[in-house]
Amino acid sequence: SAESGPTAVCLDSGSDSITNNCFGCICEASTRCDKFTGCVANGQLCGPFLISKGFWVDAGRCVMEGDDPSSDDSYLKCTNDLKCASRIVRSHMNAFAQDCNGDGLVTCDDYVMMHRNGGYQCSNPLDTTEYWKIYTECKSLITSQGQNI
Repeated sequence: SAESGPTAVCLDSGSDSITNNCFGCICEASTRCDKFTGCVANGQLCGPFLISKGFWVDAGRCVMEGDDPSSDDSYLKCTNDLKCASRIVRSHMNAFAQDCNGDGLVTCDDYVMMHRNGGYQCSNPLDTTEYWKIYTECKSLITSQGQNI
């Protein structure tokens, strides 16, 4: 398979297999999808998806229409906008797509692990975290309604 890693451009075309349900559960697990989160952890993690500056850079510096990708302000504006932040997450998923849990498939479980652990050490176990607990509850709710995640 192709080597995964950081991208210089925002890979948010949407021609991938990541479902809106998967995005929704990552957002829920991160902040209960609170779009008023702002920045937490001494300003290190921003927006409803809790995106760090390094994650944003690795994802290709996705920005709001007309904003400058080299500006810190653009990072803050995009991470705090639900739609723009979703583009960052999608681009990071596309850049780093990999099988984090070793089951031979790349599924939402892997994207959830990648989101929390980053693309370089995505296999770190998360099963004891509140983040994973909220994700699995969200996933169960969706699958119990007969939908895919």
